[in-house]
Amino acid sequence: MSKFSVALICLGVIAGSTAHAATGCEGRGPLTIVSATDDGMYEETHGPENTIDGDFDPDSRWSNESEGGPKTLLLDLGAEQTVKALQIAWYKGDSRKSTFSIAASPNGKFYQTIVQPRQSEGTSLEFETYDFSNKKAQFVRIISDGNESNDWNSIVEVAALGCGVAVEKPAAPILTERQGQGMFGLDPKKSPGENFDLSGWYVTTPADDNGDGKSDSVYENELAAGWTDPRYFYTDPATGGMVFRVTPAGAKTSKNTSYTRTELRGMLRRGDYTIQTRADGGYPNKNNWVFSSAPAVAQAEAGGVNGVLKATLSVNQVTRQGKNYQVGRVVIGQIHAKNDEPIRLYYRKLPHNKFGSIYFAHDPEVGKETWVEVIGSRANKAKNPEDGIALDEVFSYVIEVKGKPEGDAIIPMLHLQIIRDDGSVVEAEPFDMRDSGFSVENEFMFFKAGAYTGNNTSPQPETDFDKVIFYALDHSHDPVTDEIREQAAKELDVPDEVTVPNPAVAGVLFDDSFADGDRSAGGDPMDANWWATTTSSAIEIAPGALGLVSGSSGRGIRTTFAPQTLSQGQSLKAQFTFTTPETLGRDRDSAFRIGLHDKLDREGLEADLGASSKQPNKLYNNLPGYMIDFDVNLDDPSLANIDIRKQKPGRIGRLMGTTKAYKHLAGGGEPYQFAAGEVYTGEVSVQKQAEGVKITGTLSQDGAVLTTFTHMDLDSQVNNFGMLSFHVNSVTFGTSNEINSPDNGLDFSNVRVEILP
Repeated sequence: MSKFSVALICLGVIAGSTAHAATGCEGRGPLTIVSATDDGMYEETHGPENTIDGDFDPDSRWSNESEGGPKTLLLDLGAEQTVKALQIAWYKGDSRKSTFSIAASPNGKFYQTIVQPRQSEGTSLEFETYDFSNKKAQFVRIISDGNESNDWNSIVEVAALGCGVAVEKPAAPILTERQGQGMFGLDPKKSPGENFDLSGWYVTTPADDNGDGKSDSVYENELAAGWTDPRYFYTDPATGGMVFRVTPAGAKTSKNTSYTRTELRGMLRRGDYTIQTRADGGYPNKNNWVFSSAPAVAQAEAGGVNGVLKATLSVNQVTRQGKNYQVGRVVIGQIHAKNDEPIRLYYRKLPHNKFGSIYFAHDPEVGKETWVEVIGSRANKAKNPEDGIALDEVFSYVIEVKGKPEGDAIIPMLHLQIIRDDGSVVEAEPFDMRDSGFSVENEFMFFKAGAYTGNNTSPQPETDFDKVIFYALDHSHDPVTDEIREQAAKELDVPDEVTVPNPAVAGVLFDDSFADGDRSAGGDPMDANWWATTTSSAIEIAPGALGLVSGSSGRGIRTTFAPQTLSQGQSLKAQFTFTTPETLGRDRDSAFRIGLHDKLDREGLEADLGASSKQPNKLYNNLPGYMIDFDVNLDDPSLANIDIRKQKPGRIGRLMGTTKAYKHLAGGGEPYQFAAGEVYTGEVSVQKQAEGVKITGTLSQDGAVLTTFTHMDLDSQVNNFGMLSFHVNSVTFGTSNEINSPDNGLDFSNVRVEILP
């Protein structure tokens, strides 16, 4: 049986020493240790609390046996301190040497090794002192990996030395809960969330209990609290392992997915639902991680850099029926990127074979998919792999991404190890991902683990299934360092090559009625150039009208003009007259958007620039400005209003295709409705005032104001403008996306921009 241990779960705290740190930080004195905890698999009464009780009796010790990997004693100092040394009194420390290392962390998330792997002296029962450079830390790990005689890790007493703030010891000890007696200390009577730390995962199953046509997902907090599903995700009653069962029948995650899954998805936010699962535009956020080869601005925004996924598991059943290229294959671990997968790790056992194979697919963002065989063959008629892995055999895998320096570059390398039941290791050749397209600004990663079937052709999809049991699971990442943040700040602080606009002068900047049937300025000084912000087919031009062809799609257009810097009291006003099509959407919130932005003298904006959530455009990033939006025919007309938003710093890469790029400032105005085939006039104005910028939106018809709303953005520094944009959400105005269709979007008959004194 494999004893490869990966996840270490902290389950409690106990009373520590009576010493307090000095209030200054020049000296080196004893620090209070408020708790000592481990994974709950300690020997009977030899729990971790014994190491900080001040008792040097050998019976008052911590003992926890390694199971193919080290065990960790976690010390909590109660507050961030300056730690200068650690003292350890080893059990039988005068007759044998113990192997260990020490790591420290300021927050309990990211650890740095402060004592490299070494052995104790083996000459004393008293404290051995291990000095290191001053380290700011609240948490200290002693990572122990057996001794000269056996695999037991035994410590009688520990002490930390340093300086910092005073910390009181707890009034009473809180003991580490001892785990059950299943495999690897798992308790067959507990849920997966009680046996495993699932606060950093959510699970997806083939169920569609809410009837929305997609597979159901259960997120971190509910999962960690003990959620189970006896059909797909539950505790194995014999071993306490975490069972993933997936049938080819059932719901899928999306229409673009061909196969079902019962699978965990890594969530670095760990239950903080204020952080999105993924950021719009494909950029990293604190819930996901990136390669160390990614730009510093991407690393700074991510929740971690590089990553290691460790698992101990057994595959207990695979599908046996269906097309020969699908039978018997199941994905047991992944690194998933924005769109593709740096690795999909497969187990496959054919019905006529005794053993199964291990291989992986590398699906790059750029280039063709690559397959790598690790144990046995992935062929559809492969012979029995003599060195293969049998059903029910316990084994482990380690998937790791780390950077390899090469000159001034960092090369992203993919590493895979398979650890067998007998402790032997099969290691794949490191896979070079430099040309895979993942080391870019708008890319991110997350781990997945479970059972993701590779068969959707079984004639008995309800009973022909895959089943995988996990006995240990953990994922970790390098921290985002201050050095990375400093480099990112330098990259972000590089200013656009902006020509300082001349002070605005009262008068008309352009007054385009499209009389020439041309979307370029041409020879008429009152005309403007018009560009698409989504797809070039968004623009339709004819004498007397400029069409925004949206129909069933979300599309946008814009124009640019000479940059204007407003003086106090001056206003820039955009007025536009348009006709609605014969079909209007219903209940379309914030669906018609108008924006005024600073174009920052980016020459690239003088062209059609498509952008979407899957293909953002960096030229739309960080353009200071405002957007107002109109609701279109809400089911409750009394709720229709004008919303005013301000673009916030970020790298969404979409001008007005999403409100996520904007901070909502305010909303109001009289309720209103749009009618089909009617002419309306809208206005958006910004006025520079001593205390900020005043933004106003208005909608009129036949000279009568239907609604208007004004908001004061106090202390705003936005004061340069050079671009006017329009965007319409899908299924809002019209039903067709075809040019020259009478029901394909809005028709503008006049757009006028002017400076008012």
